Amino acid sequence: MANQKSVFISYSSKDKTFVQKIVKMLKEMGVNCWKAPEMIPAGSSYAKEIPKAIRECEVFLLMLSRTAQESIWVEKETDSAISNRKNIIPFQIDDAPLNETFRFYLNNVQMISYMENSETAIEELKEMLSQLAVKPETRAEGKPQAEAGVKKEQKTSQKMSFARSPGNSNALRLNRIPLECKACGSKKLSNVSRGIFRCDECGEENYDDYQTVRNYLEQVGMAPATVIEQNTGVPMRVITHFFREEYLEIPKNSAIRVPCERCGMPIRTGTLCDACKKIRGVNTIKDQKGSWHSQI
Repeated sequence: MANQKSVFISYSSKDKTFVQKIVKMLKEMGVNCWKAPEMIPAGSSYAKEIPKAIRECEVFLLMLSRTAQESIWVEKETDSAISNRKNIIPFQIDDAPLNETFRFYLNNVQMISYMENSETAIEELKEMLSQLAVKPETRAEGKPQAEAGVKKEQKTSQKMSFARSPGNSNALRLNRIPLECKACGSKKLSNVSRGIFRCDECGEENYDDYQTVRNYLEQVGMAPATVIEQNTGVPMRVITHFFREEYLEIPKNSAIRVPCERCGMPIRTGTLCDACKKIRGVNTIKDQKGSWHSQI
């Protein structure tokens, strides 16, 4: 639909000055956005228009701050975005830790921290929006959504780099291996090295899921998980599993981080920060298996 909004902006009214800068940036990118109260038609209500706008958006941009976490409207909007399976981009504009509600909502969703590096954060936001938000000029009446380059039910993207495999581990238990050659269809494959299976008939190399993701990231560098899924065919749940098990990590120079499941501190891989691993009596992956993460 030509009038469908691409980005819904959820924010606290106390942050409106900063939000206006983001709105200006979106307009310069040519991306439509929706925010209250400007977009509420005269005579209508928040309760009617906001759920509709969230259902119609491609991206739910959460301007995360202390006041936003205290806002009942922001909480309701976030809950609605999750219920509608929207792409959620939490853009953290202050250093307030996540409260229990938003820690639950944003579990394993990467955040962009404006406070850590403002310039890098803006660039990261632009890049994610360019991947997830459909610009008005790319829409056409009657054209399927897929032709615009965005899946209707894409999950939140995760920017990742690759890590070297430390050896056999439960981290790869969801890893699928090829059962037949992608080139000739032969089922005679020989495992010549970790993740690589050569066809005995035609000599073509075939790869398991993890090696497929690694090969892709070696070619393109950092990429959102939704883009990795689209271009490799590796399911999102498998990519997410690799990330949670610390086989994929967010590069150090990226402003994106995910919150620790226990304390909400920003981390680059896995589910817990080093401090919470120690509290739970779990050594870090580095301590257990040696240093193997790629340093980017």
